[in-house]
Amino acid sequence: MSSTLIYKIRNSKKGIFSLLRLLPNIVTLTSLCITLTAVRFSMVGDYLIASSLLLLAGFLDGIDGRLARFLNASNDFGAQLDSLVDFVNFGVVPGFIVYFWVNSYGDILGFDWAMVLIFAVCAAIRLARFNVDLHDDKANPILEKYFFKGIPSPVGAALAMLPMVLFYEFGEGFYCNQILVICFLLMLAIMMASRVPTISIKKIPIKNNNFYLTALILGSIIFGLIVRPWFTLAIIGVVYSFSIPITIFYFIKISNQIKK
Repeated sequence: MSSTLIYKIRNSKKGIFSLLRLLPNIVTLTSLCITLTAVRFSMVGDYLIASSLLLLAGFLDGIDGRLARFLNASNDFGAQLDSLVDFVNFGVVPGFIVYFWVNSYGDILGFDWAMVLIFAVCAAIRLARFNVDLHDDKANPILEKYFFKGIPSPVGAALAMLPMVLFYEFGEGFYCNQILVICFLLMLAIMMASRVPTISIKKIPIKNNNFYLTALILGSIIFGLIVRPWFTLAIIGVVYSFSIPITIFYFIKISNQIKK
């Protein structure tokens, strides 16, 4: 084999590898396109598709970082791109989807638009503080590992869909009340911008004794998402909401133990 052919083969491999390193950024930008398309569907009244697309973008947000680490493609550009896309996906788009849905029941004198603005502002504060905390050397590694400060923006966006998810599964109900929906989103926005501790599920340690129980729970969730997706998502959203007071209790308990 000639040296020229070997050179070409090596260069082609480098080209393929470089393209693979761009894959996480492509996934991130794909999620942006998906959420903007969700706004378009919500504008014409296709709220079911809009909600589904937003949840799909949340799934993509969960894999782009892992994909970057797997391909050893983590860099500052990808981190900044991910942060900016997260603001649009989970700070701006959810408010618009709920805005158009709430308006389908009638006009409520601009409170719905105030909801959109406040949700976006709080999401921006949440993401900015998250970026700053990444470089905080004074943070306690144990608390930072198991707890978030405030509700993460992807989780906040998913919870913003909860009234709509309940509507898809159960039809009309109190969760469709415009004032209640707006108050619910405002509460979510405040929780995102706050420093209230919330659980970091992906960092929860699983003991060997609990492996089969954990596998059973995860399998049940996957089965539920296939058979009754909206019902399963509603349960997950309600359980997460009620877990926050428990998380606060354990955060205070662990903080006191560390101080001692």
